[in-house]
Amino acid sequence: MTNVPSAARRRLGTLAEYLPADDIAVIVPLTGTAWDAIRRSASRSLAWRFCTLRNLLAHRGRFVNDALGFAWGGIYRTLLVSSIVTTSYRNEGHFRAGERIGGTNDFFTGGFLLPETSVAFRDIVGVVNLRHHVAGVVRLTGQDDVCVIDGYEADYAYVATAFIESIRRGLDLCGLPPESPEGRRIAGQVATILYQLAGYTGLTRGPRDLAAHDRFRDAFDRQLRARPPSARVRRMAQEIARRIAPRTAAGANVTVRDHISRHIDPETAEFLFPGGAIDPELEKQRDDWLERIRGKSVADSKQRSAARQELWSRPDVAALRQAYRDAVTVNTDDETDDRLIGAILLHEIDHAGESLRPLERRSLDLAAGQPLIRQGYRPNEMYVVLSTSAPLVVLRATEPDGEPRQVAMLAAPTVLGEISMWRNQPAVATVLSREPTRLELLVVDRERFESLKDESGFRAATAAEVQRRLALNSALVGTLLDDTAARTGDRRLASITQLFRYLTGDSHGSLDAVIDLPDDATPAECVEALRAQVDEAVRAGGLPANLERYLRDVVATIG
Repeated sequence: MTNVPSAARRRLGTLAEYLPADDIAVIVPLTGTAWDAIRRSASRSLAWRFCTLRNLLAHRGRFVNDALGFAWGGIYRTLLVSSIVTTSYRNEGHFRAGERIGGTNDFFTGGFLLPETSVAFRDIVGVVNLRHHVAGVVRLTGQDDVCVIDGYEADYAYVATAFIESIRRGLDLCGLPPESPEGRRIAGQVATILYQLAGYTGLTRGPRDLAAHDRFRDAFDRQLRARPPSARVRRMAQEIARRIAPRTAAGANVTVRDHISRHIDPETAEFLFPGGAIDPELEKQRDDWLERIRGKSVADSKQRSAARQELWSRPDVAALRQAYRDAVTVNTDDETDDRLIGAILLHEIDHAGESLRPLERRSLDLAAGQPLIRQGYRPNEMYVVLSTSAPLVVLRATEPDGEPRQVAMLAAPTVLGEISMWRNQPAVATVLSREPTRLELLVVDRERFESLKDESGFRAATAAEVQRRLALNSALVGTLLDDTAARTGDRRLASITQLFRYLTGDSHGSLDAVIDLPDDATPAECVEALRAQVDEAVRAGGLPANLERYLRDVVATIG
């Protein structure tokens, strides 16, 4: 173990908190041949071990359903991790359980059944990475490469760990002891596959081998028990569990009650479903899901991938995809444009079957000083700026009759007008060019925006953009808020501190001090709560001058 003090270690979020350096290895992608060999061997071994008399009788021969049930059990275990729960909640993953589970199913099933070099597998990985980046879980390191954000490495690795351990628990119940030679052989193969999959989606390091995996599991579980989630986060986790349980139970072809009792480990089941209480409505929802997914197979994920291949070539989608990739090299210090463009791209992909008309592409010539967006006016369009022949500048007047000052200079690709459209408020700044310029734009009109604004990824990316616009360094502001809240005992300031950190992407902080906000609040509602509470704190007075100045900036920026 490292000798970093415990308080500091909690902020690092790395594997080094749980494992010595010798137990940590860089994840090196397997060759296609090696990948195919290990996934085929693991798939055959799992199929053989789950083909028990009990499963043949209970599942009428489809014994793979029991294996899927245990795989889903890994998702539930991750709901003991506060950062995973709050990240999902911030990105509203709890509202779209079907898509969440469907995407996870495609990814993990594809990992065991699809060749690493296949178009379908690469497409599935690409979409997963796009979703994770829009959600703020990973950052882009190249056009198609991602890396887990700082402070999230250990939690991200534990997702793979939870799946591995859930499958091992299933093998144990099917008669294969985890510590037997055969049990460890199969577990080693499963661990290799799942940490490799985590590597495809941004994890750069993992436990060196199965023994290191075991030590990481034990250390992480000790930490979970020593620092359990706050009451608010636990309620969030229980809400997510209730929403996904009907879908995963249907995938395992068992009742919700049987799914929880067999496929979810007892500690996790008690955390998420205290006392084993199951709402009868969940069983009804499970029946509905059973009808919807009946007869589905890995071939369906291939079909979805094939359909996306056609969509990628649609001119507006191709332009969005290229803008998303270009933003990596243009906006090296800020990824909110990348995430916003990615969120729009995801919307087009997810709604491809709904006959949406392609986004309008528009060429626009602006005279020197002619505004594209004018402060104080409410825009009816949002723009993805694909290219511009001259730089765009952002001007903002802080007083009604004051002289506007330049606050930013923009390069394409970028997104403009999203905050005003999102909040349905006048623009807080003017965007123009100081010289004649030609713009190439994709236009999101009000009708399209009404659909887009409800997308979890877009909301999360927009909330991140709101926070990016705050003028001071978030770490310094958080410390100042912490100190002032502790000194004054002001519950409102403590709430503002947690909301601020939550919205700026800190998923590790507690949410137990947040006031005047329901547990199922959307990112937009969190931003509104932050604005209202800041306004109240400023009006109440008594704040340090520098903190009051910053908080007034908050209200001006997001209000």
